[in-house]
Amino acid sequence: MEEKKPKRYRRTKVDLEADIIKSAESLIKKKGFSAMLVTDLIKKARIEPPVFYNRYNNLDEFLDEFVRKYDYWFKDIISGSQFPTDDVNGYISIFKEVQKALSERSVMLELLRWEIAEGNETTVRTAMLREMHTLPLVKTYEEKFKGTGIDIAAISSLIIGGIYYLNLHRDRSLFSEIDIKKESGQKRIEDAIELLGHMIYQYNESKNLKSIIAERLKKEGISQDIIDKCIF
Repeated sequence: MEEKKPKRYRRTKVDLEADIIKSAESLIKKKGFSAMLVTDLIKKARIEPPVFYNRYNNLDEFLDEFVRKYDYWFKDIISGSQFPTDDVNGYISIFKEVQKALSERSVMLELLRWEIAEGNETTVRTAMLREMHTLPLVKTYEEKFKGTGIDIAAISSLIIGGIYYLNLHRDRSLFSEIDIKKESGQKRIEDAIELLGHMIYQYNESKNLKSIIAERLKKEGISQDIIDKCIF
């Protein structure tokens, strides 16, 4: 009796798109954007070349559409953390969430690497969109620290930039003998983020307290010279 061959599963259009995207994510995490070839993607997704080229003219067009899924990744991270902008813990949570998102090999991390390595329409757009979507948050904190002498935008930029670099650099060498590929290294960075956040807020509170004390002493008739010498 002739053995019946199992029916071959035919992937739908949705299935094919999902397989292409999933394969791209896997390849990007492994090789990065710059090193991925269209032949790699076709092989990984188990499709014939016409299937790919019926959808996209070339790999650049595919990548431009692909990264649009990640144009809002910074905004999504921040929105998902549900932090209060008037609280030190909320401020700290922003940096912790970014560090967490980049701590493992991810498309977001490789997107940052690609932005630094290549200047093209896609990388410029993703970088500018990230700036655009985080600017309202920056303005919120600038208003909160207005008149304090604390440039919160510059300080926050240094922290974010440090998080970016530590994660982009981690496969090359340790940094100050910290290995953020290990749990112990991750913990040190998270603790440092928390300490920095509290230091910034405590410094601001200290300045406010000094101003209050100085104003009260002035009302009591103490000269400004003595107040400046003793308090500031």
